[in-house]
Amino acid sequence: MQVTITPPDWATHILSDLTDWDRNPKPVDGTPEVYELPDDAYFEYAFLDADGKQRPDPDNDTVAENPWYPAARALTGPDYHPDPYFRVDNIEEGDTQRHKLDSEVLDQTRRLVFYTPRGVEQTPLPIVYVQDGTAYHRLAKLAQVAQKLIDDGLIAPAHFVFVEPKDRTAEYVYNPDYRRFMTDEVLPFAEDRLVTNQQRIAMGASLGGLISATLAWKNPDLFRTVVAQSGAFLGTPEQPDFYGSEASWWLEHLRTTPTQPLRVYLEVGTLEWLTGVNRDIASVLADQGYDCAYTERSAGHNWVNWRNGFRTALQFALPV
Repeated sequence: MQVTITPPDWATHILSDLTDWDRNPKPVDGTPEVYELPDDAYFEYAFLDADGKQRPDPDNDTVAENPWYPAARALTGPDYHPDPYFRVDNIEEGDTQRHKLDSEVLDQTRRLVFYTPRGVEQTPLPIVYVQDGTAYHRLAKLAQVAQKLIDDGLIAPAHFVFVEPKDRTAEYVYNPDYRRFMTDEVLPFAEDRLVTNQQRIAMGASLGGLISATLAWKNPDLFRTVVAQSGAFLGTPEQPDFYGSEASWWLEHLRTTPTQPLRVYLEVGTLEWLTGVNRDIASVLADQGYDCAYTERSAGHNWVNWRNGFRTALQFALPV
């Protein structure tokens, strides 16, 4: 589809999925912006004014569900259809527990949320360890989506442990202390309180996908499956530039290390800067014989994209 966006008189730049938002704003001069987008696209954008303030398009009333950019407006193609499990309402939920963990490794108190599906509290279950836990639990409603998928017989039940970050960039980007916090503190803390069958899934989006993959690869004896939504696999431990780097430690790591006994689900939007590296990693995983699934959607780096992927991601991670 062809989309024409006319910048208002006050706009100096346009921000969108195609500019990595405020990382590469595109100057505008009032001339209409014309985009060729897939017919199934979900596309978000906003403008900057002369004071550098983000402002919405006054000609578009469709507010994007974007917690990072409140001014974002959305456009959808004629073939865009949200996943049937994108939004679930009126679910009879299971058991939610809130905990505080005093971490010796990080010298901080961390908050965790446990979710156990209804009716299986005493059944040994896998545990899905979810990074960016606050966003996945409160904003994206992953527990409710999982409960509905379980109720409909589409996934096997599992516990979910939502781990809240404090400084996600410092923690998620190749940080051995954070990995030790997860393996030496979070896992024992959770598994002393939940009935588990010792199968573990590491799940996250963006940098959360990076730490989930790194955690599993460093500890293949502990984790069975990785779910990385728009994994931020650009950059290296020495130069962690996950926006502008052309290098990928992860890609080289996969090419040069033995195959691990892990299952891997990857997905990415085609309107974000991480498409290429995720495609390359998926290709290497397939060539090396991993049990791997890879999905692309015509969308950007945002929660609408990732929520549209919950069903397929969880069906891979928790097959019936």
